[in-house]
Amino acid sequence: MKKRISLSYTLFAGLLFLISCSKNNSPLLPEITMDIPSQGYEVAAGDQLSLVAQASNADGASYRWTSNGQVVSQEQTYNFSSDVPGVYQIGLNVATAQGAASTQFKVTVTSSPYITKVFEYQYGPGQHASILTTSESNNLVGSPWADGKSFVHLGGWGGYIVAGFDHKVKNRDGYDFAVYAQPGASSEPGVVYVMKDTNGNGKPDDGNWLQLKGSEYDNAETVHNYEVTYYKPANGGNVTWEDNQGNTGELVPNYGTDSWWWAGYGDKTEVNFNGERLPDAYVNTSTNDSTENWALGDGLFAWGYAETYNNQDYDTSLKANRFDISNAVNADGPPANLDGIDFIKVQSSVFQISGWLNEVSTEVSGAADLNMLDNAN
Repeated sequence: MKKRISLSYTLFAGLLFLISCSKNNSPLLPEITMDIPSQGYEVAAGDQLSLVAQASNADGASYRWTSNGQVVSQEQTYNFSSDVPGVYQIGLNVATAQGAASTQFKVTVTSSPYITKVFEYQYGPGQHASILTTSESNNLVGSPWADGKSFVHLGGWGGYIVAGFDHKVKNRDGYDFAVYAQPGASSEPGVVYVMKDTNGNGKPDDGNWLQLKGSEYDNAETVHNYEVTYYKPANGGNVTWEDNQGNTGELVPNYGTDSWWWAGYGDKTEVNFNGERLPDAYVNTSTNDSTENWALGDGLFAWGYAETYNNQDYDTSLKANRFDISNAVNADGPPANLDGIDFIKVQSSVFQISGWLNEVSTEVSGAADLNMLDNAN
């Protein structure tokens, strides 16, 4: 009797062992193990987000990524990028011979088509020096003229502002970005420079600024690599200057001759600027010695400069001049061949006092990535 019980027990234990082995040897389904944030991912427009599919039991697996229902990749790694802000529904499917697993999550593309940060602002000596405030440069950030914002005075020759976008402005066919004018009626041309964030640190410290070539780049009166040092007035006189061409002079306003043109420089005894000097912009066309009639010189500044009106790149609806990144040139003139830019510098570039107009001084109200602006509108 005991032998029969023992035999039955042995048979039962063997059966359990076989069942256990059968379960342990059954094909295992893939399981996605990616550590996905509960709110999904966030990325700035134009930047790349590298998504790597991670799954267990995935030997020989195939992968399929979708964005808003459209298949975008069949590789294990999907590099997501979009220039258009919004929420994108990303799907991942991992399939093996034993079965498949899938998941979905959001990628939010956040960005602004406009300037988001000013890095440096330096006013060039001129008639508005005494009215500037510490918040002047904020007028360049965000949508132009919103919330009571005005514009930024750059002052006389050399004054500049350095600012950046929160994404890369890509070099596409045609115009890529715009720089908003005052707006006004009198052109006061400024040269625009660009820089790419090559080292990815979010700062404009990636080598030399690259000039966007304009219509006067090869003009015989244009001076490349121009430099001016301005000197603090003595005894309430005028600001004096000397340049790297051996010239000297003084800034003589049409009204007021005291040192208020030096306001903002405090105890500094001199300030220095360098860049490109454009030809004089204005000509006194009056035939009467007792009157002045200042007019923009014929055939000048047809394209490629900030705050120029009635030329081929001025958009009357935007009240802005439009720029093509393809016009960026290296210091010695050849094309820089940039695929995109992150930072801009706008500089007052005409060194002229035109009678009652006083100094020719560029004013700007912001800048925008035209591709994003088109999509936003």
